[in-house]
Amino acid sequence: MPSPLALLQRFARGLLDRSRAGFESDRLTSGLVALGLVALVTVATTAGIVGLGIAFDATIDREVTVDNPDRPPASTCDSFGDDEDSLTPVIEERCDEPERVEVDVGEELRSATGGYAGYGLIGVPIWWAIFALALHAGARLTGGSGSVGDSFVIAAWSLVPELLRLVAGLAAIWYALATTTVEGTTVEAIADEVVAAMSTVEGPLLAASLVVIAVQWVIVVGGLEATHDLDRGTAGAVAGVLAALGFLLAAA
Repeated sequence: MPSPLALLQRFARGLLDRSRAGFESDRLTSGLVALGLVALVTVATTAGIVGLGIAFDATIDREVTVDNPDRPPASTCDSFGDDEDSLTPVIEERCDEPERVEVDVGEELRSATGGYAGYGLIGVPIWWAIFALALHAGARLTGGSGSVGDSFVIAAWSLVPELLRLVAGLAAIWYALATTTVEGTTVEAIADEVVAAMSTVEGPLLAASLVVIAVQWVIVVGGLEATHDLDRGTAGAVAGVLAALGFLLAAA
């Protein structure tokens, strides 16, 4: 009976063979397919950022009193004294606003998070380009013969597993917040509680990252073998260096 290690090695070889065979197909190495994959991950990442804001709003039911952002500083209003003629209508109206107002922290966090949605739209394509160029440089340095376009296709396919990390991250954060009672009376105190709650799921998130990175390693090795004519050992080493960097970023 084969040992567990032998079974694991056989399983890994099977995955790598399938990955290589996939990249030997013109259908999977099409530039249009690669662009479609990047677009899919970009839209999903942007939606994930919006979803994080929704998670904040749905799980944090807390109101706090803060300085009214629509009211000018007290020094501005006080400097005019009682001389209403010196106030412009706009400033006069704003100075009549209360100095402190109550805000819903969940709604505020959702609004703040939504402001980062644009980073998803530009961040994924930029990361795709950086990873593709790094992958191509590694392949060239180790004797690979494929084109830069091949590297961009491999990089596009390696982005797909990030959808798993995205879903796992949203689910873990939502669970952490939903099972935490927020009791802070200031925005700063609530922020500390939110950070503490999210830190409780760092282990599961790191485990999800390891799974994603392992899948990406299989994809990249198969792609390097098929399109850059690298042997499996060399392809594994190139992909391993990039995977190690990805793990360090995930653990940071």
